[in-house]
Amino acid sequence: MLKNWKSLFLKPDENEAKPEPASEAPSFPVGNSTPAFNPASEALTAKVITDPVVSEVLEVYESGLDSINMPGYDFYEFYKAVSTIGVAGEQTYQMAFQMAKTLDKTLTPQKLLLDAEFYISKINEVHNQYVNQGQQKLSALEEQKSSEKTKLTAEVDKASMRITQLRAELQQLEADISHKKTLLSKIDESHYPKEKAVREKLNANDLARKTSIDRLNTIKEGIQRFIK
Repeated sequence: MLKNWKSLFLKPDENEAKPEPASEAPSFPVGNSTPAFNPASEALTAKVITDPVVSEVLEVYESGLDSINMPGYDFYEFYKAVSTIGVAGEQTYQMAFQMAKTLDKTLTPQKLLLDAEFYISKINEVHNQYVNQGQQKLSALEEQKSSEKTKLTAEVDKASMRITQLRAELQQLEADISHKKTLLSKIDESHYPKEKAVREKLNANDLARKTSIDRLNTIKEGIQRFIK
């Protein structure tokens, strides 16, 4: 994503050549300068040190500024010169401006301020595009998250309904088992009268057979005894 962000910086005029400086820029003295406290700068520096994400994006901003550096000596060169010293005081700014004048005699504080507004506007422009890109990404992620939630919720509801159906089926099966156990326990009782009647007839059949045979044997024995 940062690579895409870098492309948001557009150079005002790529074809216009930047003039060579008249002479090598002198270095700034730092020993006798009076430091000017810049809380915003120091707070940002501290955050960059402790936050690698901020450091990475800040590097993109700095590279972007470098890519749109306007031809000639302008605010950006002045900014880079002062930044090499860090938190600088009045003497540093005065000497930086004098050095700049040796490179471009037409340079004025008003020109530097006007150029500064250009660079600041580009930073704000790119920042806004970063925000738009980030919001679009967040919206896409929210939509994806919502879609996944909807899908999973539907699957959970479907599974819950199936569990309810299975529980109802299980309850029905348990009721059937209970009913059939009750019927099973009463089978002997329900068949007892018929079984008793059959057993009584079997006993009667045995007794009738014995009685009939005994009667026949009695006659048979009488024949054997009394008729020669």
